[in-house]
Amino acid sequence: MGPMTRWLVLALSLLGLALAQDWRLYESRSHTEAGPGPWRYTLSPKTKEAQELWRRLSEQYRDHLRAGYRVDLGGWRVYFRGGVLWLAPHCPKADNPACFTFGALPVEKARQDRFLLELGALLEEGLGRVRATGGSLTLSRLFRVEVARGASPPYRAAPSGWRP
Repeated sequence: MGPMTRWLVLALSLLGLALAQDWRLYESRSHTEAGPGPWRYTLSPKTKEAQELWRRLSEQYRDHLRAGYRVDLGGWRVYFRGGVLWLAPHCPKADNPACFTFGALPVEKARQDRFLLELGALLEEGLGRVRATGGSLTLSRLFRVEVARGASPPYRAAPSGWRP
């Protein structure tokens, strides 16, 4: 294989990785006469296919939470305790598929693994940002958490897009 062919293969594989991204982490901040407002971070699916997969998976997650079970999202766990939704550290090996609550969906396990691993990585990134700046992080269709700058977990959360 010549050098030009290697570069082409590398470029195509990088393009495939870029196109395969399912999640997007948005950040925003309002500005008023009093100064800048708190940072807001939103984690949501990017493509139509990812949106549909997340819609079905988040419905199952909400049912789990309503029934009193926990939902594991890589390095973080969501659960109700005392009628309050909490977000707490969970799995130290967050890049392991065993650290996630899987849904009963007609989707290949490898596809669901990739989807959840990407979600877990961006959730970790978003929580790192919100801990550093203060503000809120919303995981669409599941929860919203307000975090004071430098605050330690667990974090009190609120359902986002559903009622318990």
